[in-house]
Amino acid sequence: MNSYYHPWIGGAETYVSNLARGLARRGHEITVYCSDRPLLPGKSLEDGINVVRMRTPATFYGTPLVLFPPEMIAERYDVIHANFPSPYLAGISAWIAAARTTPAVLTWHNDLPPVTSGAGMLVRIHDAFSGSYLNIYRKIIATTYAYSKKSKLLSRYSEKVVVIQNGVDTTRFNPRIDGEEVRQRYGLGQSRVALFVGALTTWHAYKGVDVLLRAFKNASENQADFKLLIVGGGNLMGKYRSMAQELGISSSVVFAGKVSDKELPKYYAACDFAILPSKDSSEGFGLVLLEAMACGKAVIGSKVGGIVEVIKDGENGLLAEPNDVEALARAIRNLFDDDQKRAMMGQLGRRFAESHDWSAVAQKVESLYKEIAMA
Repeated sequence: MNSYYHPWIGGAETYVSNLARGLARRGHEITVYCSDRPLLPGKSLEDGINVVRMRTPATFYGTPLVLFPPEMIAERYDVIHANFPSPYLAGISAWIAAARTTPAVLTWHNDLPPVTSGAGMLVRIHDAFSGSYLNIYRKIIATTYAYSKKSKLLSRYSEKVVVIQNGVDTTRFNPRIDGEEVRQRYGLGQSRVALFVGALTTWHAYKGVDVLLRAFKNASENQADFKLLIVGGGNLMGKYRSMAQELGISSSVVFAGKVSDKELPKYYAACDFAILPSKDSSEGFGLVLLEAMACGKAVIGSKVGGIVEVIKDGENGLLAEPNDVEALARAIRNLFDDDQKRAMMGQLGRRFAESHDWSAVAQKVESLYKEIAMA
């Protein structure tokens, strides 16, 4: 159960689609329930997975308010697996599991981000009443140990928390991919390229694109061959474009917009390193960092959330203090200027990614299913 599913692009969507395929390859019958967006409601068989796209008459603070089909309640499953941060889907999934006495597990991708004052109030209300459904889940999967200890809500349920880190398709994302087509498409030539991948929406403002633009201005001063490639779409794209213009760096910043899942590996291949400058602990893992590592690229991330468990500072990448423009600029300049360091970090990153292939993650989740099913 998740808010959205492929071809919708996002970290949780990547998690669900890859985990579902991994479990299907292990011989399990998988049904994914999700919002119909961006497609139409209905049922389909995709890569051996039953996908039920539920009608979505409205959304509330980024959460699709789906209409659950009767068969979802009537069908018997061995395990129900939901994903957070969608209190609506996590809550209903838990209550269905309780009504059917079906064991349930929840993957906690990150806390609810209080991106506006109104959202902050809703977060506080949710946290106060979250026990009404979190108590039902037999296990809660956290994607890093660091996040499981920092999250206020997860710490309340520490006895239920199991850490299973995210995975990456190390075949699809690999260092042999040719990024020349992307470089030619955007006129990047022989420039050194930093890459950001993420949604440019209000709900993802914590990704820190505004901080990144200011840091890139500082790092690229008097360097015409430094480029920043931003992949992702959303309602904040216009704001970020205007900001790049105001900073005087619009000629060095490329907004590629939304990129298909199929094309994404080529964008990693086209860059010299990737950046995830998240502002706060709303960042539970940073799956894009793992994808970049799988492509043999060095990475830069903020010292927040689960990123600190993905990046080993000075080994497979660099860590910078969150919201610190100067610190991020130094890290960017550091990697732009040191070819040998980038190569070394890329090699170590690839090794880290290989130990996190989705096949290994699916096996661990399968073991957890068996454990809660027999409890």
